[in-house]
Amino acid sequence: MGQVLPEEINNLWERWNIRGMLILSLSLQTTLIFFAPTRKRASSKSLTILLWSCYLLADWSANFAAGLISKNQWTEPKPNQEPRQDQKLMALWSPFLLLHLGGPDTITAFSLEDNALWTRHLLGLIFQAIVCVFVVFLSLPNPLWPCILLLFTTGIIKYLERTMALSVASSGKFRHSGIQTKGLKRSDVEEGLEERTPTDVFGLLAWIFRTEKRPMEIVKPDRDLTDLEIVQHAFTLYSHFTSLISNFVFSFKDLRASQALFNVLNPQEALMVLEAELCFIYDALYTKSPVLHTKKGFLFRVIASGCLVWSFCKFHYRDKKSQEFQRTDVVITYVMFLAGIVLDLISAFVFLFSDWKLAVLSKTQENPNTKPSRVSSVINWILGFKSLRWEKINDHGHEVIAGPVLVRRWAGKIYAFNFFNFFLKTDSHYMMKLFSCGSFLKWIHGFQGYIVHVMASNKVAHYILYPIKAFVQVLRFLVAYVIDRLDVKEFIDDIRVETYVSSEPLKKSLWSFVFDQVRHKSKFADTEENTRRICSARGEWTLRENRCSRRLIHYVENVDYDETLLLWHIATEICYQEGEEEPDDQQQHREFSKTLSDYMMYLMILQPQLMSEVAGLGMLRFKDAMVEAEELLDESFKKLKDVKLVGEKIVSLANGGVNGELGNESVLEGASAIVRELKEMQGGRNKWKILSKVWVELICFASLHCDATARLELLGKGGELFAFVWLLMAHFGLVD
Repeated sequence: MGQVLPEEINNLWERWNIRGMLILSLSLQTTLIFFAPTRKRASSKSLTILLWSCYLLADWSANFAAGLISKNQWTEPKPNQEPRQDQKLMALWSPFLLLHLGGPDTITAFSLEDNALWTRHLLGLIFQAIVCVFVVFLSLPNPLWPCILLLFTTGIIKYLERTMALSVASSGKFRHSGIQTKGLKRSDVEEGLEERTPTDVFGLLAWIFRTEKRPMEIVKPDRDLTDLEIVQHAFTLYSHFTSLISNFVFSFKDLRASQALFNVLNPQEALMVLEAELCFIYDALYTKSPVLHTKKGFLFRVIASGCLVWSFCKFHYRDKKSQEFQRTDVVITYVMFLAGIVLDLISAFVFLFSDWKLAVLSKTQENPNTKPSRVSSVINWILGFKSLRWEKINDHGHEVIAGPVLVRRWAGKIYAFNFFNFFLKTDSHYMMKLFSCGSFLKWIHGFQGYIVHVMASNKVAHYILYPIKAFVQVLRFLVAYVIDRLDVKEFIDDIRVETYVSSEPLKKSLWSFVFDQVRHKSKFADTEENTRRICSARGEWTLRENRCSRRLIHYVENVDYDETLLLWHIATEICYQEGEEEPDDQQQHREFSKTLSDYMMYLMILQPQLMSEVAGLGMLRFKDAMVEAEELLDESFKKLKDVKLVGEKIVSLANGGVNGELGNESVLEGASAIVRELKEMQGGRNKWKILSKVWVELICFASLHCDATARLELLGKGGELFAFVWLLMAHFGLVD
C-alpha cells in the first residue's frame, strides 16, 4: 500500500509529535489560567467558545501526549529517530502531563455537569499514574529518576486537587450539607442540622474538606461597610447558606440573622454583599477554592510547589545535560519547568489575594465600631480595587456600574429584547443581519436586481455581467438548499434573534427600587401562608394593593406565566412609546418598567433553559403574537418602522376584550385591554408605579421558580440580575 503523506511530513511528525503535543498542552493550560476568571465578569460568546475549546482540548492533548510517550518508550528507536538516551529525558515529561491534567486553579469545571463526572476523573488519575509509572519503568536505569519522582508527587497532588474539587462541588455535596424544609416543622429542621459523620466515600470527601460553621452572627456597624466587612459578611452568608444552591434552606436561625442584616443595609451595600457571595458560589462550583482554602489543601499545595522547584533545581544543576541529551529536548524541558513555576507563582498570587483567602485569614472585629487594624487597612486597600464603582452618564444624575471589567466581580449588565423591535426589524447590527438566513437571501436578491438594472442600461455590460447574474442565481439556490438539507433554519433564526439583543449597565436607581420592593414585601412575611402568597405573586399583590380592576388582575392571575410576560411587555411598550410628559417620579418608574420588561423578554426568548419551568411555551406564544401582528397590520406599517404608530394601530384595531368575555382574547387584544385599563385607572396618574412594581413581582416569581441548574450556570456567563434577585429574596426569607 502506497504512502499517503510525503516522507518529509512523516519524519517531521515522528520527531515533533510528542514535543508539539507537550507545547500545545502547556499553551492550553496557560490560556485557561489567564482567561478562565473572566467568565464571571464578562458575557462574551467568543470568550465562551475559547474557554470551552481549551477546556476540552487540554485533557485530550495531555492524554494523547502520554500515549505517544508510552509508545515511544515501548518501541526501539529507528535510525532516524532520537537515541534511547533522549527517551530517558522524555520519561521526565510524563509527570508534566500529569501536572497538566490536574488543571489550573481557576477552572475545574466548565459546566455543572462536569462536577458530576468526578468519578471519571478519579479513574483517570489512577490510569494516568499507572501510565506514568510504566513509562518510567521502561526507561530504567534512568539517572533522572529523582526529578521524575518529585514531579510525579506534584502531578498526583494537582490531579487529586481537581478530583476533590469536582466531588465537593457536585450537587450531592450540597444535598449532604443541608436538609429539605418543605413539609417539615421548624423543630424537625433544627434537629436535622446536627452534623453526622458520613459513611460513604462521596460524603467522606465532602466532610474532609468541609468548612467549620459557627452560629451566624453579623453585626452592622453605625457606618458604611468597608470592603473587608463586605467580603466577610458575604463569606459568612455563603458558609451558612450553601444548601440554597440545591434549593434547600439551612436553618431558620440563620434566616432570621440574614433578614436582620439586610434590613439595615442600604441597597448599594446589599448589592456588594450579594455579588461577593455569588463569587464564592461560583468559586465553589467551578474552581479549586473549596479544596485549596483549607489547612489540608494549603499544606498539600506547599508540598506540590516545593517538589516542583526541587525537581527543577536537581535538573538544572545536573552536569553535562547538553552532552547527554539533545539540545532541543533540554530547551523544551527548561520551558516546561520554568512555565510551570511561573504559572504556579501566578496561581499562588491569585490564591493569596482572593476574596476567599482574605475572608478566611482576617478576623471579624468584636466591636465593629472600633478603628480597623493596620492589617485590615491593608486588606481594605487590596479589596478596594474590586469595589463596586458608579459613574454618572447624563445630566439627570443617573448612575450606572462602571470600572474595568478585569477587576469587577460580575459584568453588571442588563440585557434587553423587544417584541416591536424584532417585529419591525429595527435596532439590529447590520453585519449580523447580513448573515442571518432571510436577510442573506434578500441581499443576494437585491444584488441580482442591481445587476439586471445595469445590464438593461448598457448593452456591453450585458455580456460581461451575464455570468455574474448566473453565479448569483446559483449561489442563492445553493444557500437555500444547504439550509434546507442541513435543517439549520431554526438555528440560523436563533442567531437572527440574538442580533436584536442589546445591553446597558445596571442603574443604581433601578437596583435600589428592586431592593426596596423586596424588603417591603418581606415585612409582610410574618406567617408561612403570607410568605407563600408573596413568593407565588406574579403581580396580583401590587394590583390588589392599588385596588386595580378585576380585568387587570385577570391578566396576571388567570393566564400562564409566559403569556403574562408577553401581555404586559407589549402593553408596557405601547404605553412607553406614547411619550407623555410625566412627573420626575413617574418618569423614573417609566424607565424601570421599560428596562425590566425588555429584560424579562430577553430571559424568556434567549434563555429558554432558565425559564423552562415557568415559561415553557414562551417561544410558541411569541411566534403566535408575531403572526397575529402580521395579520393585523399591513405592510405599510412595517416599512415605517415606527413603534409608536404600530402600538397605536394595535390598540385601535384590537378589540381588547372590553366588551367580550375574559379569557377568549388573543395576545394583542389582551395587551390592548391592559393599556386601556391603565389609562382609565385614576386617570393614568399612577400607571408607571403600578407597572414597575408588577414587573418586580414578575422577576421575583421567575427567580424563585426557575430551573436551579440553569440559574447557577449563569454565574459562569457574566452573571445576571436574575441571580441577584433570587439570592436577595432568599436572604429576606422569601423562599417558597
